[in-house]
Amino acid sequence: MTRKQFTTTIEEEVQKRFKEKCNINGDKMNDVLEAFMESYINGEFKIRKEVRYSLEKTKK
Repeated sequence: MTRKQFTTTIEEEVQKRFKEKCNINGDKMNDVLEAFMESYINGEFKIRKEVRYSLEKTKK
């Protein structure tokens, strides 16, 4: 299988915790990400995105 480089941005703290967890488990980050991608492609999970807004009263 041909390998292709993949670059993206991710929230810094998430990346840090993910890297730490992969190290603890002895997994390569790219192997875990590829497994997530395959599971997503196969319909094993779906993403639910929530957008939240809050209002703060300003002083006049």
